[in-house]
Amino acid sequence: MSQGVSVDSIIKNIVRGGKITIGFRVSSKLLKMGKLKAVILAEGSPKNIVSDTLYYARLGGVPVIMFKGSSMDLGGLIGKPFPVTVIGIIDPGNVSMDTIKEVAIK
Repeated sequence: MSQGVSVDSIIKNIVRGGKITIGFRVSSKLLKMGKLKAVILAEGSPKNIVSDTLYYARLGGVPVIMFKGSSMDLGGLIGKPFPVTVIGIIDPGNVSMDTIKEVAIK
């Protein structure tokens, strides 16, 4: 199973059927409040954003999916014309948490 393809389709399904928040500031705030089920991070995001997100996600036991692409690629994947470094997943919709945990970084 090619991980890139499955991660892309999982992200598309979450964005299509779930409830998400886009951007580091809002996602970080909700992560600290324990309101996120999972987080998607674009590879190559600024170090401070990656380390902060990973730190708070680990504290809250929230799975983090690393998107293998730039923030421009992640933005494009979810249909936004701007770079997206962090997507916070409030509700994954029809994607099971087990599936998310499978592709999340350990």
